[in-house]
Amino acid sequence: MFGTVFNDISVERTKADGSRDQIFKVPISYGPKEKYLARVDSRNIGDVDYSVGMSLPRMSFEITSMTYDAIRKLQKTKRHKEHLEDQTGATHVITGYTPVPYNFDVELNVMVKNSDDGAQILEQIMPFFSPEFHVTMTESKALGIKRDIPIIMNSITTSDTYEGDMITRRALIHTLTFSIMGFVYGPTQNIGLIREVDVNVGAQMPDPQQSDLNIDIKPNPEDANPEDDFGFTTTVTDL
Repeated sequence: MFGTVFNDISVERTKADGSRDQIFKVPISYGPKEKYLARVDSRNIGDVDYSVGMSLPRMSFEITSMTYDAIRKLQKTKRHKEHLEDQTGATHVITGYTPVPYNFDVELNVMVKNSDDGAQILEQIMPFFSPEFHVTMTESKALGIKRDIPIIMNSITTSDTYEGDMITRRALIHTLTFSIMGFVYGPTQNIGLIREVDVNVGAQMPDPQQSDLNIDIKPNPEDANPEDDFGFTTTVTDL
């Protein structure tokens, strides 16, 4: 979810007369910045021989920490329910307990080789965070839960590797830190759907042979789903 927020960022290069020369999207992938900086500085990494070094600009992101958020804690015993229909047409009830609130700290690294590219990228990110940006995501496909998740920008820092030797390529790095206020869901259960209640009533209960009445309750219509408008048919039989 986080990476897709930044997957449509582009950089434009201009000619001396100010006209557009080229425009290209900035690639983004998951991983620490050190991994990609190594690719920038070297063509040979381990057993892999790269014909060319990795080009800049590019972006990378990674989750740096996860902390429990007690402020957003909800009632533990509350259940979420979703009604699903399988290939045979049978309706199932999927249920799960209230999710646990967690804050996910994410680091986004913008790696460029000149300040103009970095400024263009930051100009496409910063105006949307004031300081939060909301993204609608499907938190639980099984339970059909969608939620607006706030992504909060915490800080922006910049580092430059211009002090290296003459061989090392320069990399200007803008590091943006974010906090995602999300939830963690536990396992779900298929509890089935109750379509009939059959009760025996008698003075000598619980002996079923001494029942006086049988009460049978079914939905009307019998093939109604939980979200439909339906009633109940109650049948009372003397035994």
